[in-house]
Amino acid sequence: SIDKKQTGELVQSALLSLPANQRIAFNLCVCEEKTYQEISKIIGCSVPAVESLIFRARQNLKQKLG
Repeated sequence: SIDKKQTGELVQSALLSLPANQRIAFNLCVCEEKTYQEISKIIGCSVPAVESLIFRARQNLKQKLG
């Protein structure tokens, strides 16, 4: 079975492989618990764009971590 350290490394690697804008939006949402409104101000795009970035980041992570 995969231990916690290996799992952490796999997740970290998957996150780093995301396009920068997806990774930043995802980190702000998940790690810093920012709202989509706050994220849109921070990265300078619309709320629907933030929703799309986070959706695509989640899809990419699911695919990579399957």
